Amino acid sequence: MIQRRSTMKNQFLLLQIEWKKLRRSTILLISVFAVILTAVFVFAADPNRYTEHVGWYMDEVQPWSIFFLLPSITALFGSYLICRETEDDTLKSLRLIPIHPARLTTVKLLLTFLFALVLSLLLFTITCLTELFLHRTALSFPLILRMFLQYLSNGIGVFFAVSPLIAFCAFRKNGQWAALIVTEIYSIGGLFAAISDPYRTYYPIAAIFQFSGYYPATLKNRLLSVMILISCGMFTFFFLWMCQKCKREDPHHILNMI
Repeated sequence: MIQRRSTMKNQFLLLQIEWKKLRRSTILLISVFAVILTAVFVFAADPNRYTEHVGWYMDEVQPWSIFFLLPSITALFGSYLICRETEDDTLKSLRLIPIHPARLTTVKLLLTFLFALVLSLLLFTITCLTELFLHRTALSFPLILRMFLQYLSNGIGVFFAVSPLIAFCAFRKNGQWAALIVTEIYSIGGLFAAISDPYRTYYPIAAIFQFSGYYPATLKNRLLSVMILISCGMFTFFFLWMCQKCKREDPHHILNMI
């Protein structure tokens, strides 16, 4: 019991350290700006349609954000968190805290998960407020609740879909930029996969839409999409566990074996 309390205390301390470092970083401001810019761009593309039809704006922002923004910026953020310790040479300082390296990586993945959720819910907030301004009397609570759950599910799905790329790229030099580029290609691939029913179910980026309920799907296909996303997360944690099992202290040496 005492050991468990000590572990939780150390993890909370790591969360505080990571948050303090992030407050000095520009990546949060860039991410928020990118989210706002995406919402503005989608609305500016066809303002008349969104003005005439209730809920279309909240609906339309979802594919644009998932195919072109959220996965790549989440992968950039997650890889940045892990890469930074090596590039800034702060690993020695962190080793003063009695915590296993695997738990340090877990804390960083937890922050990445929260980051994806916050960005997705920020998009929901922007689109919902816009809809309230345009359709104050016509917008219903069931519609708002359904959209909220979809945006929440999108954030969860994005994290799981890109987590393997974060794991692969994070331990390479300047891996955050590699993660950004590779994930952007990976996300655009989801645009084509979403056209076909089989690929829509099994391609992780496209599977997000069936997981969230954005695309109509049978219970079987929805469960398959959920399993695909969970498999991505399980692979990520297994890969990172293998990194920590390496005899060398620096886990990126395992990448030389791939």
